[in-house]
Amino acid sequence: MKKVNTVLICLIFGMTALLPLGTLLTVCFGYEIELASVPVFASALAAVSVLAVILVRIHGITADSRAIRIITAAVAPLSLINAVFFMLESYQVTVIAGVLISAVCCCAITAKHSSRNALKKVALSISAIMALPVIFLSLTFLIFGNFGKNEVVKTVVSPNEEYYAQVINSDRGALGGDTLVDVHNNGFNGILFKINKKTQRIYQGEWGEFNDMKIYWKDDNCLVINSVEYDIVS
Repeated sequence: MKKVNTVLICLIFGMTALLPLGTLLTVCFGYEIELASVPVFASALAAVSVLAVILVRIHGITADSRAIRIITAAVAPLSLINAVFFMLESYQVTVIAGVLISAVCCCAITAKHSSRNALKKVALSISAIMALPVIFLSLTFLIFGNFGKNEVVKTVVSPNEEYYAQVINSDRGALGGDTLVDVHNNGFNGILFKINKKTQRIYQGEWGEFNDMKIYWKDDNCLVINSVEYDIVS
């Protein structure tokens, strides 16, 4: 059972590293990573983290290799970094709650089962320094996050299905809003995430303009918005 718990810890490490590490790597090459469902992933991460804490507390963990000791120590600060990335993706209560629950569980695992005291102290010290800003950020998003809302009102796919344009109603409440048009590239689609070339924002107009907007693809690389042609950069 201890080996099963060790695998579970590695799974949590991989899940917490996916969005932060994936974002940094894809940005370097002009791409971006997008989770299939941020709320579902956050809820799954919270559930796996809670299960890991329960099982590890009962059966312990096999930490007989240097890699496992590093993973067990690193999972605490990494979970807080992951929480920030998730909150930047979504302000939903379920998302914020999920990643914070996971962060607490990961800190508990590091505190209880990281075998080297020096490594544990460093990891927990970093986590303690990061905790207050993360909590403040989560409260800020919960209070003010709903003041602005982006809603995709229309999606238009290019003839060769390589690109798709999204018309977005950006409502910022009393501050007004905008009508945006973003063009996405259909890249790699996985089960948990997809990787696309960086989104191109080719149009920004007045709020409510989407109601009368005429948008269509002239060809595979040219989008027409209200009779104006916009070339898509490959």
